[in-house]
Amino acid sequence: MEGTIGSKGLVKKTELVRIITDALISLGFSSIATDLENLSGVNLLDPTIKQFLDLVKAKEWNKCIKLLQEEEGLQVRDKRTARFLLLEQIFLDFLKDDNLDGALNTLHEKMTPLGVKRRRLEKLPCKFVFLDSGEERFVEVTRKLKKLLPPAAIVPEGRLVHLLEESLDLQRSDCDYHNAPDTDMSLCYDHFCWKSKIPSKTVQTLVGHTDEVWFLEFSHNGKYLASSSKDNSAIIWEINAERGEFGMKHKLEGHKKPVVVVLWSPDDQQVITCGENEVIKRWDVGSGHCVHTYGRVDVGSISCGWLHDGSGIIGAMADRRICLWNLDGSKIEHEQGQRGQKISDVAMTSDGKWLVSVGREQNEISLFDRETRGETVIGVEDMVTSFSLSRDDKYLLVNLDTQEIHVWMIAGEPEPRKVSKFSGHKRSRFVIRSCFGGYDENFIASGSEDSKVYIWRRAFERGPCCVLSGHEGAVNCVSWNLADLHMLASASDDKTIRIWGLDLE
Repeated sequence: MEGTIGSKGLVKKTELVRIITDALISLGFSSIATDLENLSGVNLLDPTIKQFLDLVKAKEWNKCIKLLQEEEGLQVRDKRTARFLLLEQIFLDFLKDDNLDGALNTLHEKMTPLGVKRRRLEKLPCKFVFLDSGEERFVEVTRKLKKLLPPAAIVPEGRLVHLLEESLDLQRSDCDYHNAPDTDMSLCYDHFCWKSKIPSKTVQTLVGHTDEVWFLEFSHNGKYLASSSKDNSAIIWEINAERGEFGMKHKLEGHKKPVVVVLWSPDDQQVITCGENEVIKRWDVGSGHCVHTYGRVDVGSISCGWLHDGSGIIGAMADRRICLWNLDGSKIEHEQGQRGQKISDVAMTSDGKWLVSVGREQNEISLFDRETRGETVIGVEDMVTSFSLSRDDKYLLVNLDTQEIHVWMIAGEPEPRKVSKFSGHKRSRFVIRSCFGGYDENFIASGSEDSKVYIWRRAFERGPCCVLSGHEGAVNCVSWNLADLHMLASASDDKTIRIWGLDLE
């Protein structure tokens, strides 16, 4: 069965049959795999190689060595290394059986003359003390021996599935508007998301605030939306599961100044609000009642956040300090000293390790390690107006005064580094907030002073893939629903909140 198959002539028939045979065996259809070998005349393995691997499987190390020496058809890229690996197994078996004489004889009479690197032989005495488990050792030596065989002689286990997954992954990464769960992908057709997979149509306009809406955030379970406003209030909106529309659940009143942010507790049972240069309040979502107020005498708060487990509150204060409180209002000792700049934003990573804060005047982002008490400072190119963390805490989304949005990787590498930047939105006077969102947080959405919402695909460092119009004032903040890939919310100076969904027309 020579030749190729396919329009491009790249797929060899014999290799395809062998890969299919391997897939049939992995699926439990060994008898069908045997039939395929017989009918096609193409064996998954060369008979000599199959004999060798069968002997390895049976742990017949001496017979393996004999076949390696006598069978010219057994092609091995480095027979000396292969023989050493097999002798090593004999050596270890002697040790396992407490046959020290047999082990030493194998070492001196058979292994040393092979001329392998000295340090490899020097490691062998350690085996006297630290014996690998039999099964682990067998798996490891089998892997090493297979690597010494010609690449084309062995079909890697699960090769067909690997190739199919690679194809699907490539289709997913090349999809400009990919915003669908993995369950939507299929081997039966090429994958492509149309622009309609991005929330781009206003499906509801929420009216409840009497002044500019500065901030909003979906609850983690996606059932609620919280918003805060210049009208000194915050509102909790609840979605009606049957109609799919939001309605006002509670209006939270009690602040004497504009409410800068409103943030959900990890369990979605409470929210905290921060008055502009005022106090921080904690509210019960079920009743809408204020259950505690946090602050310091004569010092207002600039921003706030939750401790990672919901057990306390973070306050960024006007005197450039960060305060931590337990829920009952008692202070938590925090060793991070007074900042040299006014703090504009603060947040904690979900594992509680890092306390992230931003200072405007000196263009810095601070990552304070709560375990080591060390601090990493990221210097950025211009004034930071706001930031947000990715759901996995690996990335930081930073809005700059230069009308650019930068993405920083802050975990998984020795030092934080900037990985991408985006532009196109408008910002000159106000605090504009952006967020990650969509499938696997593949998108970035941002407000803009030109009354629009901008959306970029993270994988492509270019212009926005969608621009949403509808508001009649600056869009200050956006939030992507964590539980619904196709729902986005935006808050505007026009006193309204827009819920964006799919445009299926």
